[in-house]
Amino acid sequence: MPISQSQQVYKLVKSLSKSEKRNFRLHAGRIRDSEKLLYIKLFDILEGQKKFNEHEIIKKLKDITASQYSNVKRHLYSQILMSLRHLYKEKKAQIKIQEYIDMAHILYNKGLYMEALKILDKAKKISFKNHTDFSSLTIVEIEKMIQSRHITRTNTASIEALVEQATEISRSVHNRASLSNLKVLLHRRYIKKGHVTTAEEEQELEQFFNNSLNQNIPIDELGMVEKVNLYQCYVWYHYIRGDFENCYIYALKWIHLFEHSKEMMERDVDLYMRGFHYVLTSAFNTQQLHGYKIHLDKLEQFRQSYYSSFNENSKIFSFLYVHIGRLNLHFLQGTFDQGVKIIPRTLNRIKRYQTNLDEHKIMIIYYKIAYMYLGNENYKKSNQYLLNIINLTNKTLRKDIQIYARLMHLMVHYDMGSWDILPYLIKRYGSYLSNHSNDNQMVSLVLTLFKKLHSTPLLDRKNLMKMHLDEFKKLKNQKSTHKGFLYIDIILWLKAKLHDKSIGQIIKESKTNYKKDNLHPE
Repeated sequence: MPISQSQQVYKLVKSLSKSEKRNFRLHAGRIRDSEKLLYIKLFDILEGQKKFNEHEIIKKLKDITASQYSNVKRHLYSQILMSLRHLYKEKKAQIKIQEYIDMAHILYNKGLYMEALKILDKAKKISFKNHTDFSSLTIVEIEKMIQSRHITRTNTASIEALVEQATEISRSVHNRASLSNLKVLLHRRYIKKGHVTTAEEEQELEQFFNNSLNQNIPIDELGMVEKVNLYQCYVWYHYIRGDFENCYIYALKWIHLFEHSKEMMERDVDLYMRGFHYVLTSAFNTQQLHGYKIHLDKLEQFRQSYYSSFNENSKIFSFLYVHIGRLNLHFLQGTFDQGVKIIPRTLNRIKRYQTNLDEHKIMIIYYKIAYMYLGNENYKKSNQYLLNIINLTNKTLRKDIQIYARLMHLMVHYDMGSWDILPYLIKRYGSYLSNHSNDNQMVSLVLTLFKKLHSTPLLDRKNLMKMHLDEFKKLKNQKSTHKGFLYIDIILWLKAKLHDKSIGQIIKESKTNYKKDNLHPE
């Protein structure tokens, strides 16, 4: 085991549940040597530390050389993983399958060919049941190797079935790899750039997506797992384009596949919850309050029912999707006063999972928190979370969010009456936006609005706002510029100023005359 970095060992120890720690101690108790005493002692020290302190560790281990210390860390890391593998081999199909494959190799190397084939047959049945095609292909290839090198008295029909299995699995593996390639490329494009903002970008995306599907993937031949991957690709494609009606449709197809397969659900509960996330996001972006409530309630119920069986990853994903879902529900309803009450709990979860959350996920939550405080007219708090985004050192991460955070920052300082700092911010952000906004008309118009507001007498500002409100409405109705309003609804903000009301009041009033949801919840 090459792991000797102290922080990695510490993180692994701290990630263990009570039952996993108990299992590790039972596992370690079988070993009787001096090295065992050292790595158990290191485990106890790390478990007792609230914050990693290597100086304290070395002091407590006493008279240990640098080489010994590295070896003990490696040994501890290795033994923890071995104990976890043993604990979960009956619960996780992939671990059990790999164990059977390892056993088959051992039996084969001892010349026990028939015994190896029996073990491989067990592994194959589990693999087929759980749609683990990559493992299935490995198993079939080992079977073919044994059959081709030794006389096993297997009949011709069985050999032909084996070849047919290999052909079918190879096709499935190729389809799955092609779809996962497309999915990860779409994901990378979104993380870097966000939604498409120009007709040229949309045309480029459409051409790439259609070429990838038409050239590599026979859609009519896909199995259940490949279909989930296909629906994910369509969700990402429509999501990046800002076509949330189609995004909603494919996200529903995605979760319905899981709901019709117990094996799929058990195999990847995280992917099932991720499907709900995109159903909710699409319903949110199309203002479908009824459908949104139905699916958020389903996700909440699912999380509550199965949380005790979730692993650490599932707990983190369920936190992200449910907490973002709750925040978005308050945005849809205009209940900012209620929304700010749930923020402390969300921040506590961020603190708990911080080492496992990437910068992008934290940025998105901070952006929503900033908007929640803006809607609740707590401008100081909103400013605090916007600065967390604006001061990011990674300027290439979700450029669109970093742009909209700066525009919201202008709104916050206007509401705070920060007349002394606004000219500086307008100049500073104007320079930034000119280099990063790709001639986005909405962004340019927001910047122009604030430049004029600062130089316009107080009594004339409502006329200026009304004039710009009409311009923003025109932009929102244009396909190429409407996406920005999903992240920063300057129209709502202007209406609130014109009518001397809060953003929440404007949203609530609009709901009384709002159209009925046109996206069926099922």
